[in-house]
This record gives sequence, C-alpha cells and structure tokens, in this order.
Amino acid sequence: MTVRKIGGATIEKVEELCAAGFRPNRMFPKFNQEAFDAQKGWMLPDHVEAGSDRLVGSVHTWVVKTGRHTILIDTCLGNDKQRHNAAWNKLDTPFLNRLRACGCPPESVDFVMCTHLHVDHVGWNTKLENGRWVPTFPNAKYLFARREYAHWENERKTKDGVNDGSFDDSVLPIVEAGKAVMIEADHQPDPLLTIKDYPGHTPGSIAINLKDGGKQACFSGDIMHHPIQVYHPDWSSQFCWDQEMSARSRRQLLEDCVESNALLCPAHFPGANAGYIRPQGDSFRIDWDRP
Repeated sequence: MTVRKIGGATIEKVEELCAAGFRPNRMFPKFNQEAFDAQKGWMLPDHVEAGSDRLVGSVHTWVVKTGRHTILIDTCLGNDKQRHNAAWNKLDTPFLNRLRACGCPPESVDFVMCTHLHVDHVGWNTKLENGRWVPTFPNAKYLFARREYAHWENERKTKDGVNDGSFDDSVLPIVEAGKAVMIEADHQPDPLLTIKDYPGHTPGSIAINLKDGGKQACFSGDIMHHPIQVYHPDWSSQFCWDQEMSARSRRQLLEDCVESNALLCPAHFPGANAGYIRPQGDSFRIDWDRP
C-alpha cells in the first residue's frame, strides 16, 4: 500500500479486486483499434492484459485522512452480496482487514463519500449481520449527491434490482438507519475537501477534490474507467448513462486537473494508479505518480 501526501493530508488506495475484464471494443462504443495500439506499449501489462487486449481494472476505495477526519471515497463491491456478474457474486474478501492494516478500522471512519451509486462503488456501505444489511462504518455519515440518489430512487419505482440490487442492499439501509446525508456541490464536509459536478456517467456523478499546502488531488470515480480515456476523452464507456455528456464532463475534468496540477486518483486504474494530467495536442497525457 502506498501512502501519498497532499499537504498535511494523506491518501491511500485499498484494493478489493483487480482483474482483466472487457475487451476495449466492447467497453468503448467509439473504440478505434489503431488509436488503441498507438498507446498499448505503455499500457502493458498493468492496464492491458498481454495477448488478449482485455482491459485490466481495479476495484478500490481511497482512504483520505485530513487531520480532522477520516474519509472513504467509494466502497467497492462488498461481501455476501448477490450479483449477476459471477466474479462479483457472494464475495468473501479480506477488504476490512486491509482497511485495518492501513490504520483505518471501521469505527474510525467519519465520512463515506460515494462519487456515484453504481454497484461497485457502494458495496461496503453495508455488511450482513444476523441476516440484515447494516452500516459497515457505524460512526460515519454517508454522503450521497442529492441528484444521484433521486435518479436511482425514481428508477426503483418502475424497475426491480436497481444497480444489480445494490440500491436495496447497500444504499437504502443507510437511509433507513439515518446515516445518509443528501448533498449538493457546495457541501464541504472538511475544510480541505470540495465537490464538483461532472454528470454523464450517471446523472449525479461528482468528483471530490482535496487541497492542502498548495497541492491538490482529484478523486474522479468513473468519470473515466481506464487511462486510455486520458488520451481519448471522447471514448465514453458502455456503462455511461449519457455518452456525449460523459465525454464533455471527462474533458472538463482533465482540463481542470491540468489547470490545478491535481493528482488524478480514479476509481479503477490499477498498477500505477494516479498521475498528473498534461496537455498533449488537442488531448492529454498522464505522467504517473510512481511510488
């Protein structure tokens, strides 16, 4: 585990799973093989599986410690949960032990912040206890973007199993326990944190910015899934709610990272999982922050 410092604050990635998944032509509707091949050299083997070209993705949470608060950004998949994806179904991972190993027992968490409410970002919000889903982090407030929550709450009125069942087992129990706080972009749970809207992947996708001592980090959730999107920000994923809006938000986020010199910390980059964004022609490149 690598601890990075942003001024007096620390950030650390705690991983639940990492594996090769979709092939890029399935992941990105605008995929172009020639453009992909031009970048493939540096993506092997951390970001692309040799021989198959399948995209390697990590599912992880970011632990942020500001001196005042301990904050979790996104909570992965969770154990014991019934999912259609066989690789995610009824997991039994040592994720909580990994959190403890980095000095973050569940009782120490002050805030859980979800960049959006997809299944792989809310799972450890709850744990199974005596047949019930209860908050995993008993002393935490869980911060959900109001627009994001309202969208999925409305979806649930007409559809079963919203977000592969995760809304029912990982979001609603938090609301019912009185632990949820619905937030707008001006909400500031800690003096070092700010929030910005980047809709498109989902209606209420947000990024969370950490700034201290002249340094900044940006936790971008799924505004981008894979580093190839730094070079091709118009490549929205098949999972994006609005492909064109997602592309506009992605480009805006990359421009914001250039302007602020923020360390980009996405939700699914494996290996060298964070970096600084630099302009390159009419697009961008990433300079990896390697341990």
